[in-house]
Amino acid sequence: AAMRSAVLAARRAATAVTAAAAASTTSGQTTAAAVANAGETASLRARAKALKHIDEFPEIYPDFVQSPVWNRRVPLKEALERTDMLERRMQLDVPEFYVGSIVAVTTTAAYLGAKEHRFVGICIRREKPGLLHQFTLRNVIDGQGVEVMYELYNPTIRKIETLKLEKRLDSDLSYLIDAHPEYSTVDPHMEPVAHPAGTPVPLNPLKVRLRPPPWTRRWEVMGPAGVANAWEDATPWFKRKFHKTKVNDYEKYDLVAAYRTGSSLEHELKVEEEMQEFERQRHAAGLTRRRIFRSAAAAK
Repeated sequence: AAMRSAVLAARRAATAVTAAAAASTTSGQTTAAAVANAGETASLRARAKALKHIDEFPEIYPDFVQSPVWNRRVPLKEALERTDMLERRMQLDVPEFYVGSIVAVTTTAAYLGAKEHRFVGICIRREKPGLLHQFTLRNVIDGQGVEVMYELYNPTIRKIETLKLEKRLDSDLSYLIDAHPEYSTVDPHMEPVAHPAGTPVPLNPLKVRLRPPPWTRRWEVMGPAGVANAWEDATPWFKRKFHKTKVNDYEKYDLVAAYRTGSSLEHELKVEEEMQEFERQRHAAGLTRRRIFRSAAAAK
């Protein structure tokens, strides 16, 4: 019995020593990882300060943001596309504009001859990364809603003008198709509204009222911030037929949703370095004085 007690005591002591060593190792690894992360964060902040990082970079340059589809994030493809995009931006002055800004686009085509076509409207969407980037303008002409989708890097675009620089409550204004026409009507002869350099881009808090349903989408379920009383405006039939649910409830369980659909600071700084170096080379060669890397809110 005495021998058995001694063996058990020795085993307990060995287990305690092993657990203490494991805890010490884990604690050391955790501390080292925390120190490494803190150092990396400080390095990124220093780079951002040196480059004069634009906080609104994903909104100003959504075409330079990585694809939300992971298997399409090929570094070589992205680098080649960025080079081509910078070269094209040297030929076409692409101003700063957001979803909700009033934009005018002048285009030409083979069937127009020497003539050009100018369309003015509200930017309701900006989608797709890289050379495939598209933006859509909407206006109501003679009582008829008209939407024109432009490819940003299409060579038929001669000029892009931002007539009124502002943001809206949503990053997608597709619900304007179901709203009353006055919310989409823009004067085609509108004069540009100057934005003072160095001031924040104004946020338009407008909430639109939709026409009676049925709508093109279930806006009462999607719940855009820029729509007023979507659920209350739905007919009793809609309320009986469907329950008010949240279509994106599953996203709160997606741990990497923000990484997949958002933009990382490391990637933004890498792109900003490329843009600034490209500008320096072109300016030093005396080929152009045009600037690509710019922001109305950050301008001095």
